[in-house]
Amino acid sequence: MRTFEYHLFVNKHQAHLLMECLKETRLIYNEMLESVKAQYEGKGTFPSKYDLETAFKGQGAHVPATTVQMLADRLNKSLKRFLAAKQNTIPGVGFPRFKKPNRWHSIQLRQYGKDCYLHEDKKHLIVPKKLGHFLKIKLHRPIEGTPKAVHLVLRADGHWYALIVCETEPRTQHLPSTCEHPDIGIDVGLKSFLSDSDGHTVENPRFYRTSQKTLRRKQRQLCRREKGSHRRRKAAHNAAKTHLKINRQRRDHHFKTAKPYAEGYHRIVVEDLAIRNMVKNHHLAKSIMDASWGAFLDILEDKAARAGHQVIRVSPRFTSQKCHQCGEIVQKSQSVRTHVCP
Repeated sequence: MRTFEYHLFVNKHQAHLLMECLKETRLIYNEMLESVKAQYEGKGTFPSKYDLETAFKGQGAHVPATTVQMLADRLNKSLKRFLAAKQNTIPGVGFPRFKKPNRWHSIQLRQYGKDCYLHEDKKHLIVPKKLGHFLKIKLHRPIEGTPKAVHLVLRADGHWYALIVCETEPRTQHLPSTCEHPDIGIDVGLKSFLSDSDGHTVENPRFYRTSQKTLRRKQRQLCRREKGSHRRRKAAHNAAKTHLKINRQRRDHHFKTAKPYAEGYHRIVVEDLAIRNMVKNHHLAKSIMDASWGAFLDILEDKAARAGHQVIRVSPRFTSQKCHQCGEIVQKSQSVRTHVCP
């Protein structure tokens, strides 16, 4: 499955309808969760997805029927994750929480071709009349695969976006590489974002660090505003826009860095890092999260798979100390950045 994101250009009336639907879907989800919680505390069981769909069918004047079904499915998946984590004693996964307005930003349309579809002119997205019916869309790139569902998302910049979820054929065959050096090893880091076995390095852009001064100023402005006031909402919006910009910069850098490796090498070897354990070091945690190695490696793996290539994750044990030529382990401090064969 692949998701394609497109910018929507909505008028005031359409924006009002979308916001009303967003509010009502959040309330319906919270009501579903309230009923689930009451049954779980009383009987120790959960209602099924179909029970929730039946109980809340037709609710919400601005909510399409299939969106209510998607809400029931979403809550059902959250409950399954909670039960699985409870049985396997996985830390950090708790009971589903009630959603506040600042944690609810999407409307899910289940059936592409029935609930929503692209107009013949490829410039408009047809949605239910409850949501504005005729939404202008900028299709800046073609859709690949078979569209299955659409998510309408409100970003922190105040604009609406259409996320079209498409089913694509997985490519499991690893095609032979035509490159002179078909195999490569990549080591991610903080001083340099990555270094490869061909001797190339990619500079670490440190997007969060460079924007930290601006972010601190906006966060201080937010703290000074009175709770519930219009000025506080405006300050929160400004801070959220900065976070969104940092996220987009980082994601763009990841995609542009991963593309030449994913398309140019047959086998790419990376370390299987336990990033959750690494961020327990509070001296490096902020820099590690800023680099976002995990997101980069996931993007690299996805792009390589679509190109018919392979990403191999190996244990990081002794990778910086073991010589690749003679196999001898050479102890070295972190200040030593280049290995020399003994």
